Amino acid sequence: MLNKEFQEIYKNIELMMDEALKNSAHPYRTFSLASLEGKSPNLRTVVLREFSFENCFIDCHSDIRSPKINEFRKNDKFSALFYSSEEKIQLRFKGRVEIFHKNNVTKERWKSVTPSSKRCYLGPYSPSEQLEKYHPNIPENVKFKNPSEDDSNVGYDNFVIIRCHFNELDYLKLKYSGHLRCKLVFEKKNINAFWLAP
Repeated sequence: MLNKEFQEIYKNIELMMDEALKNSAHPYRTFSLASLEGKSPNLRTVVLREFSFENCFIDCHSDIRSPKINEFRKNDKFSALFYSSEEKIQLRFKGRVEIFHKNNVTKERWKSVTPSSKRCYLGPYSPSEQLEKYHPNIPENVKFKNPSEDDSNVGYDNFVIIRCHFNELDYLKLKYSGHLRCKLVFEKKNINAFWLAP
């Protein structure tokens, strides 16, 4: 059982993440996700699609052809960084990734993806593929309009959910009077919390 101070931090994080899921302008709506390519870290900005404290996961979407999918298949460890300059709160999550592709989870999620976003999975080129000349990686027939349902179904084959199962959360609140930092460690249904020097 978390003490009162840690409970307040936990509830505040939960509220902020819930707001980020509802409000595309929230600073936590996008976050930095790190993978490993061999011994070198790779960072990219991704969009928050789902969050659960109860089940300890963060979801984002990607293309099965993206290099980060192979990176996570070789090494499933991740680090995720959220920062709000308004609240001056940084969140760092760590854990392991699970990739969902062409299963019941992706089928259900695909229904909620907007037609405009579905265009991103119709690209003729694999993400990060070197090109001889500029191309927006969107097919000409949907460049200025939303894809039809039939077109969208082609994109579904490339759609993946990256589920980040976290077991650690490093919380930092910047304050003029002295920064506040703690770590939450998630073990099954138990949460352990302790203070860290900022």
